[in-house]
Amino acid sequence: MMKSSMISQEKNQADAAHPSMDEPASAGQALRERLKEITCLYEIRRGLGPELSVENVCRQIFEHLIPAMQFPEIATAMIELDGSRFTSENHGQGPAHELQSEIRANNKPCGRLCVFYPEDIPFLVPEEQRLIDAVASDLERWFERKQIDEALRERLKEITCLYEIRHGMGLELSVDNVCQQIFEHLIPAMQFPEIATAMIELDGRRFTSENHGRYRTHELQSEIKANNKPCGRLCVFYPEDKPFLVPEEQRLIDAVASDLESWLDRKRLEQTLVSIAEEHQRSIGQELHDNLGQQIASIGYQAKALEKKISASGSVDAATVAASIATQAQIAVMQCKQLAQGLLPFELETNGLMGALRAFASRISITYKITCDFVCKNEVIIKDKNLSLNLYRIAQEATNNAIRHGRAQHVTISLVSEGGKLCLSIRDDGGGFAGFNTKYGASPGMGIKIMQYRARQLGAILEFLSHSEGGMEVRLEMRLEMRTG
Repeated sequence: MMKSSMISQEKNQADAAHPSMDEPASAGQALRERLKEITCLYEIRRGLGPELSVENVCRQIFEHLIPAMQFPEIATAMIELDGSRFTSENHGQGPAHELQSEIRANNKPCGRLCVFYPEDIPFLVPEEQRLIDAVASDLERWFERKQIDEALRERLKEITCLYEIRHGMGLELSVDNVCQQIFEHLIPAMQFPEIATAMIELDGRRFTSENHGRYRTHELQSEIKANNKPCGRLCVFYPEDKPFLVPEEQRLIDAVASDLESWLDRKRLEQTLVSIAEEHQRSIGQELHDNLGQQIASIGYQAKALEKKISASGSVDAATVAASIATQAQIAVMQCKQLAQGLLPFELETNGLMGALRAFASRISITYKITCDFVCKNEVIIKDKNLSLNLYRIAQEATNNAIRHGRAQHVTISLVSEGGKLCLSIRDDGGGFAGFNTKYGASPGMGIKIMQYRARQLGAILEFLSHSEGGMEVRLEMRLEMRTG
């Protein structure tokens, strides 16, 4: 205890001595912890497929929840659900204390999720409790959905409906397309598909199926929530003289609405991840530009002044060393400036996407001593700043990966707009990205995942292609209404 107290006192003294350094470090730590939580929730929600067994889902939760805790190397977890118990590795090896969250299904307790630390290690409350509650809430929704799926197993149309919608949600990229796909599969699964119509209201927008509003009708509906707040509803309509098959059809509508909620949550998590990554890059770029670069420049000026002073005193060797310091400081300032330009793409504001990509290619050639070309046969003008920024970041990440991981010596960035379709291509002569599977798009790298998140936000298709003649291509394609010259 005495040793621990002394360490704590020393830490407090150090904190008091360097408050200006601790504040950015604390903010950076908080940002990293937030990123871990969001990644944990995203990966868990993405993997909560209705086809999985309870045991597989619990194992998947352990796989992503424990690394998101403050002390993942000593944390263990347990899930009790519907009379069964599932534990993570090394659970039960010594005294422990816990944080837990109740799991409910159909408004009835059906289990709990617990995370354990050794008795001498404190939890990070309330942050870790909120994360455990969020995971338990996701597990609740998944478990309720699974019970509904099992109850509907006898009805082939309904099962086919849910499968097709869920499968399509993994492929569709825009809200409009997802809603139309829901109508395409939900209406045929109803008792009277030839006269049924449907409507989805979402964040102030309304989407309807064909022939909606032609008859006097009655309806079944299900509320759609985002972050536990109502954001819309899904409704199915029959003419007044046709009865609904309640509760079966109501359960189906609820299940589809729940799937739409999960899809919306996943999209919002992707947007948050991209936003955090962008803010992190801007913060580092600003620090390089405003602080570190200026300090290094100051060192260079002082070294230059020192060189003159030493030369005047006749000490040639010392003057040579001072001159070398000044030269190296000048080079470091240029490198800081180039890094800041990459992290804060000022060219996007002044010269647009074409100018920014052309400047980026030139900067890559100079910095890495390789050939990096930008090709754009016809002028492409994009007025949407968010679209331009995301396209630039994708090109930036793909190029950096080609150089750092693929060891490419020649990179070509091309931008083409033809027939209302935009294509951005980054092709190299390197050896590919380490650990990346071009067929399934699987990679452990966060940079590639964020590229995929950005593409989905744009409603674009992002492909990673290996060519028989060697090298790799990152290709993005999307429909776009724009002015070209």
